[in-house]
Amino acid sequence: MDKKEKKCRNQRLPVILLFVCFIIVPFSSATAFEKEFGVILKVLKQTESVKPLECVEIACSSPGILVVTDAKGRIYFRSEVDHLVNVRIGGAVGTHTACLYDRKGKLLDKVTFRVGVETSINDGGKISDMFRLFHDGMLVYNPSGVEQVTWNGKTYSYFVNWVLDNNNTMKGMQYFSPLGSGLIDLLRETQQPNGMIWSFVNKGDDDSHYFNTAYSPINFFRKDKDTWFVRQPVENHVEYNYVNMMYLHWKASGDNNWMKKTLDCAARALDYSVTDSVRWSKRFRLLKRPYCIDSWDFQVDDEYTPKAPISPTMVIVPGKTKFGVFFGDNTGYVEACNQLAEMMDSAGQTDRGTIYRQRAKEIQERLIALSWNGNFFTHFIDEDSHVKRNLGVDEKSQIAQGNMYSINRGLPHDMNVAIIKTYLGLREHLPVGSPGEWYSIYPPFEKGFGNHNSKWQYMNGGVAGHAAGELARGAYENGYENYASGILYRIDKLGRENGNRVWFSFTGSIPASSPEPHYKPLNISMQVNMDLLDQGSKEAFSWMNGTRSGNDMRGLPTGNQIFKGIPFNVIDPATNNRKAVIAVSTLSGFVDKAEIAVQDTAATVYLLHTSSDNIPGHVAGAITFQYIDGTKSSSYLIKGTDVTNWWFPSLENEHAGVAWWGPNLCSTKVGVCWAAIQNPSPSKKIDKLIFHAPLEGGIYAVLGITLSDRPHYVKPKVESYGGPDNWAASNAMAALVEGLAGVKNTGLAYERVKLSPRWASAGVDSVDVNVCFPASNGYVAYRYKHDPKNSNILMKLTGSGNNMDMHVLLPDHVKTVKSVMVNGLPVSSVQSLTEKSRYVDFSIDLPAIQYIIIKYE
Repeated sequence: MDKKEKKCRNQRLPVILLFVCFIIVPFSSATAFEKEFGVILKVLKQTESVKPLECVEIACSSPGILVVTDAKGRIYFRSEVDHLVNVRIGGAVGTHTACLYDRKGKLLDKVTFRVGVETSINDGGKISDMFRLFHDGMLVYNPSGVEQVTWNGKTYSYFVNWVLDNNNTMKGMQYFSPLGSGLIDLLRETQQPNGMIWSFVNKGDDDSHYFNTAYSPINFFRKDKDTWFVRQPVENHVEYNYVNMMYLHWKASGDNNWMKKTLDCAARALDYSVTDSVRWSKRFRLLKRPYCIDSWDFQVDDEYTPKAPISPTMVIVPGKTKFGVFFGDNTGYVEACNQLAEMMDSAGQTDRGTIYRQRAKEIQERLIALSWNGNFFTHFIDEDSHVKRNLGVDEKSQIAQGNMYSINRGLPHDMNVAIIKTYLGLREHLPVGSPGEWYSIYPPFEKGFGNHNSKWQYMNGGVAGHAAGELARGAYENGYENYASGILYRIDKLGRENGNRVWFSFTGSIPASSPEPHYKPLNISMQVNMDLLDQGSKEAFSWMNGTRSGNDMRGLPTGNQIFKGIPFNVIDPATNNRKAVIAVSTLSGFVDKAEIAVQDTAATVYLLHTSSDNIPGHVAGAITFQYIDGTKSSSYLIKGTDVTNWWFPSLENEHAGVAWWGPNLCSTKVGVCWAAIQNPSPSKKIDKLIFHAPLEGGIYAVLGITLSDRPHYVKPKVESYGGPDNWAASNAMAALVEGLAGVKNTGLAYERVKLSPRWASAGVDSVDVNVCFPASNGYVAYRYKHDPKNSNILMKLTGSGNNMDMHVLLPDHVKTVKSVMVNGLPVSSVQSLTEKSRYVDFSIDLPAIQYIIIKYE
């Protein structure tokens, strides 16, 4: 032990040196000190705020007994001193007081200093970088991570304006922001008489007219001046998420008065879920909803979905909508009932708490009997047994992301393990190019969900970055720590490789290339009416009807050509009476449309085309698919998107670009474009294609048409789309803090803590951890060092609370613990197993700084 550590420790307690104190300021004599300062006590090198486990240096001009208390007035340091002492900081943050007494107990002097803390996790390497990525990911939309709305003259702050999103974002943001009550308070004040909670709040006109029109007839829209509220009709997760938010803020803030004020609102909300006819299944006696993907608000669009006037995939039609049980609504509701029961017990309302605890037990039992298949929960079970859906997938095989959330909702350990093993098994059989096994749903639906949920994207087979942290957090708690740490490392790697962000969703499958399509160039020789050159003929316009000699497309190769991998047949005008191009225009002498017989199916129509440079508008032309069954589908061809003019062409996107360019006698660059036009009905046989002229004037020209039996392949981006990315980063942060760092709040505001450092699972031997609830300034701080050479784990820790239950993960190879020493004294400990993971368990008291040595073999 060096001199600095001797000065820093409590003189009565042995100490282990883990970290270096502040630099000691030289001190010559008490007389010099008195002369300089004119006082007995002085905090040297005092900064605005000292962090827990750092040292402050206190000089005294007279020997005595120094007592240091934390912001709660609790003593954490007491020692005889003479001249100079280093005090390591512990206890509650705020104003700390150092008092010097003589040996008779008379107060000689006292000084105060500030102690503050912010959440941080630092190993000087990968974990530090991971922490920053997750932290910054929670602030991707604004630097504070907070939004605001004003209602009834009061401003409310929250992280996301949707209840579901805000609840999940709170899981990470609670460690960095005190603003956890805003949305809870607002929705308490606006709760409907039947107990319903709004799904989200917004301000300004924005989309309010749509929601007003669609939802007002079923009483799911409300507007008060500039602020409006919406309940997504199909959602049955709002009420339990509301209680989750309330519970999170109560636990972080320790504010019992606030909690008691919100209890009745929470109870009415949970009662609404089991009494309202569109929320409660009388048949199954479980929460119900229309068929959606997991907990999302897009209802399936199939033969059982009633066609509402607006948004059939969102709206419930009484008497016609088909309902069923989604398991995640019920596991979430069970957790919320237990949370409400705990809050009621704390408020002295144990009789009420018993009601909700019993309700949770009964719903969980019924859900398991109905939905549990032995490995995971079945995604959805229709109330009406006559409903037989055709969604292109074996629905009973589908693994929905709600399983990852459910392992943190109080299920029995064996069920949690079964779910974790399901994802471990899925990881061994991932689709091509999959970034991970954390699917929103797998396998995805082939039918029933539109473009908003395209296959392998967002909720239909996207890899849920927002759920990966939940799986990791649950794996840490259930004996799969190495798997959990691997998930965090993989999330971190994905984020760093794709824009330094934890994306809400990643593309679920990314093949390196698509299967080779079958191409079929069409014969357009009967419809062409324009030359490639400046010549023309009686039957053909000169190129773009121009008169300038040499200003044409003479360099374009003809015959069978391949441009950008697509085969086209470009007609040689010399062999076809100077006719090589279909030109449509409203200009004099031109036809304003041209029809090409097809008599075939196609997934994609590839065009070799261009546009004159004198079209004043943005529309270059249009294309119509006319099918054998008489139906039609048309779309515009947009300049700058699908095609561009032929002089100095410049176009490049995923579906179109410059196919060929070269010089003519008047310009160094002329050219034509390619474009992939998706057939809206690829299963229908196409009778003909109709090309339309631009109404504003100018010429639209087609030089080649090729059919393909496959959709145009564009390699998807790794990141997908959908919900807010701060949600994903927050759940990852929660797994890092509560799972890997192991700081779990088992009381209020860290008054009691279960500390389960699991750094052995991440290959981390040295790390500094500070975890704080800004809503209360409750915190835990510890320094962890694994010394494999000497077979021990060293820890130094403190916190704002009173007790700490230690549950320390041992390295995989450890057979047994030889001893646990706290402040140099042996303490009673037990070893426990969670699956195959070995922990050592013991308890310590706070606020005194505790120095721990765990020796193993």
